[in-house]
Amino acid sequence: MSGQELELLPQKAVFWINAQTLIVSDLHLGKAGHFRKSGIPAPSGINQKNIERLDDLMQRYTPGRLLMLGDLFHSDANREWLEFEQFTDKWSFVEMLLIRGNHDSLHPSFYKAAGITGVDALEESGFLFLHDETQENFEKNGDETIILSGHIHPGIVLRGKGRQSLRLPCFAASRSRILLPAFGEFTGLHMIKPKPGEQIYAVAEGRVLPL
Repeated sequence: MSGQELELLPQKAVFWINAQTLIVSDLHLGKAGHFRKSGIPAPSGINQKNIERLDDLMQRYTPGRLLMLGDLFHSDANREWLEFEQFTDKWSFVEMLLIRGNHDSLHPSFYKAAGITGVDALEESGFLFLHDETQENFEKNGDETIILSGHIHPGIVLRGKGRQSLRLPCFAASRSRILLPAFGEFTGLHMIKPKPGEQIYAVAEGRVLPL
């Protein structure tokens, strides 16, 4: 997009420089707690680690807005939402906007108490922000619009000699879209193949690597 600068970050986020906006997708906070409540083993402390990673980015980039592209919280409210509220209290002076995803089913009072505004989509400065780019009820305002979305937790397989392979989260970028990896660490990956004219950027060892 002419005049607009986006920085792909190795923390699986995007910083929109012009708008001083930090963009993340698919945190799925509370997922580990939801699994443990159901008797399914899940790593402890993963929720707090995700919040700490987000807090580190907020401190590094000091954005005026945090834009979350859906699936902020994975399930019904549990104590891990209270951990996230400590984060939102700390950054209450920053605008927080949530593009609602399929997992964002908490009662509106939770988001209001955390200072988060929820919308179905946002179109701004030639970008259309969605949770899922396949949503049919949103149309781009012209061919120059670029869609930013998440939802599928994209990953790429790198193959080495023999049967060696490595699965990595990735960004996928083209003239019409930017697909973000899931920010949350307990989310899994969906392997994708580049579309024609699309550039894949793998996230590995603290770097964003064009493939």
